Amino acid sequence: MEHRILFVDDEPNILEGYKRQLRKQYDVVTAEGGERGLDMVKNNGPFSVVVSDLKMPGIDGNHFLALVKEVSPETTRILLTGYADLKSAIEAINNGNIFRLLTKPCDRLDLVQALESGIELYNENMSIKTGAFDVKSLSSKKVLIADDDPVIVRVLQKVLRDIPALTVLTAEDGKKAITILDKENIDLLIADIQMPHVNGLQLLSYVSKNLQGLRVIVLTANGSEKIENTIKSIGSYLFYEKPMDLNVFKDAVIRELRSGNTSQIHGINISSFLQLIDIEGKICTLTVRSHGNVGYLYFRNGELIAAETGNLRGEKAAMNIINWNNSVIEIADMCKKNKREIDKPLMKLLMESARIKDEESEAAEK
Repeated sequence: MEHRILFVDDEPNILEGYKRQLRKQYDVVTAEGGERGLDMVKNNGPFSVVVSDLKMPGIDGNHFLALVKEVSPETTRILLTGYADLKSAIEAINNGNIFRLLTKPCDRLDLVQALESGIELYNENMSIKTGAFDVKSLSSKKVLIADDDPVIVRVLQKVLRDIPALTVLTAEDGKKAITILDKENIDLLIADIQMPHVNGLQLLSYVSKNLQGLRVIVLTANGSEKIENTIKSIGSYLFYEKPMDLNVFKDAVIRELRSGNTSQIHGINISSFLQLIDIEGKICTLTVRSHGNVGYLYFRNGELIAAETGNLRGEKAAMNIINWNNSVIEIADMCKKNKREIDKPLMKLLMESARIKDEESEAAEK
């Protein structure tokens, strides 16, 4: 099967370049701008992977890929961006709209590797849709259902029992849901809009500020365009109106749990990216890979609290990782460390790392 790849950009010359580079490997389709791209996804799909530029007139890449996620959730989404647009790209990562972020200019080999990984993800998504996906791989995942209707809760619990070893927690209002979210590492939140004490919209606002990247499915018995737009303004969340098709809902749950909240970033200087994490105040774990080395950087509210690579821990590990070249960064929207092991501010670590790198370069030249 030849996989169809859709490239979306407002520059026709760039689109022609993608065709020339990749037409022997893939069925390459192009669209000028987000509006045409969305029309292609709706009327000429399915596409295994959609690759979009970030800066486009009208619908930008971030908004476009969020719409692709709604129209064709199985399709893998990749975003291309320049260094100057990284703050907007972080927003796309926060909203869970992209599988991979590539910086321009993008090397052909990096692009092909991203496309192959995207196709692999698409095939897995389609296996969920056809029922061929092995749900046992989702064991140890935790789902929180926040709904004040006991009948709906029982129905959802019954649907989720088909996923072995899945832990399902419940809360009858938003206030209790927040308490559980603060104590447990929840992988997916299923939230109703109408709830007492703290309603669904207030709960979503809390999640968007404090649990960036948490997968959320929103339910409502009184769907309207106004409510849907309000939800979209808070975050890029799946939205279902009750009563919903339970088979479709179950597929969505499996897809959200399987994809998790991880994105990959290629072609960016580690130091520049860490400064963005600091500015955005993100809660995340970064897995950094470079030339066979693997390192981990742990952030809580934008502060680097721990790091490890090989036998190194703390500040030494952080400075070692920061100086790696040609790195691939994987970002998971949760901090997997609670204990602070690094007290020094990030900017001071970056400056010391730069000094060490300069000294090593000078020594190598002698």
